[in-house]
Amino acid sequence: MATREEYLLGIDSSTQSTKACVWSPSGRLIAKAASNIRVESPRTGWAEQDPNRWWSSTRSAIRKVLRQVGSERIAAIGLAYQRETFALLGRAGEALRPAILWLDVRAEAEVKEVEKLVGREGYHNTTGKPLDVTSALPRLLWLRRHEPESVKGAARWADVGSYLSHRLTGEYRTCVAGTDTCGLIGLKSRDWEGPYLDLAGLGREQLPELVEPGDVIGRIAPGAARQTGLPEGLPVVAAGGDGQVFSVGMNAVAPFSVTLTLGTSIVLGISCADAPVSPLFRTLISASSGYVLECVLQSGTYLLRWFVETCAGSRRRNEAYWEQKVKDIAPGCEGLMTVPNWWGVRFPESLPDARGATIGWSNHHTFAHFYRSLLEGLAFELRRAVGELERTFPDRLERAIRTGGGGARSEVWIQILADVLNRPMSVNRQDEVTALGAAILAGVGVGILDDVASAAGEMVALKNAREPAPESAQLYCELFERCYLPLFESAKPVSKELRRITNA
Repeated sequence: MATREEYLLGIDSSTQSTKACVWSPSGRLIAKAASNIRVESPRTGWAEQDPNRWWSSTRSAIRKVLRQVGSERIAAIGLAYQRETFALLGRAGEALRPAILWLDVRAEAEVKEVEKLVGREGYHNTTGKPLDVTSALPRLLWLRRHEPESVKGAARWADVGSYLSHRLTGEYRTCVAGTDTCGLIGLKSRDWEGPYLDLAGLGREQLPELVEPGDVIGRIAPGAARQTGLPEGLPVVAAGGDGQVFSVGMNAVAPFSVTLTLGTSIVLGISCADAPVSPLFRTLISASSGYVLECVLQSGTYLLRWFVETCAGSRRRNEAYWEQKVKDIAPGCEGLMTVPNWWGVRFPESLPDARGATIGWSNHHTFAHFYRSLLEGLAFELRRAVGELERTFPDRLERAIRTGGGGARSEVWIQILADVLNRPMSVNRQDEVTALGAAILAGVGVGILDDVASAAGEMVALKNAREPAPESAQLYCELFERCYLPLFESAKPVSKELRRITNA
């Protein structure tokens, strides 16, 4: 009797939800499920989550997907997770306070303090990451200053990967290709940096064990088996941080492949064999081989959700509703333009005080015009980053940009991006790209798949590229040079003064 095909389960624990997707080794999506996670903002500039929600959403997504496919068919699990987010845990693994998310900008003053102590250039060269508010070090200094009891009582520092690893397997382990974004790991050493740990007040015994992407973290523990429905002893493989794993799910493993994640934030990634360091990007350890150079826009689909929940008047009018409304609005939004930096700028320059600005309002504009101006503004911000990268790597970047994430479902936005960037946009046929990448790494980790490059080539399918429309591309080029860039430059000092005067 022929044996039944084994399947691979990819977990993507991202900022706003956990996705669990089951794939065949040939790349066929068998089943998928999701469970939402709420982001809390108790004060302006803060972003937090209860770490228990990471587990409850993961558990829920797994149980939902296993209702569609038998657990006995699952051969391995690949775990991908949101990056730069961490929690402080007590001896029993309980959270001592809410986790601080990558979106959080509370530690601006501590960034300057760390800069004086370790030097901005030295930190960047060691970690590959610019020193900014997303770095764990200034956030830990903030906690020591404002919540010393939570730091003193912490038995463990845990990122999302190690927290879920412990809940699934009982092992505090996490992937170096993902946890490196916290800025406590050496780019070349691939290990915790002792001087930064000392400054943060952390001992190695408080930190998770680092493993390489594709390594088996552990096996499903009895308690996790009861809660999820997964078989006890099933291998769990470290896939890595969601951004690095996304590149695998897009089959962007060859040097100078370019990816675009249209998720909660927008991430522009370039695969690279070596590890250049530049303020234009952050240099990450790849989930496949080599490195990934990333530019991150803090504003992404989170900004579009903000629009729906804050401005649109009715939550029944979701992003799909506004997608239809903006189709008949011409490029340029009939004179409305938005700089979309609601949460500051990280790349291609660090401007933590920068904020959003909209110009051109008139009586004929509607909420739909504003929504389209957000889509165009995000594309213009990407053009700033892409232009700098083209000058840094002349004639080396792959021309077509491989695109995925929730925002890639928007045909209007994809066309805007193609026109503004004047580049073809290839969209993944699968929505859950990171979960696919996690499944690929799981298959390689347990020997079902040979290697990441060949497996991605087999399992990843892209749609025909959306080409830029010449007339729109020409119009957007003029708008970018003559309007967007001057507006961006003018808004920088005004944003800073507004924040200073109002103590925002």
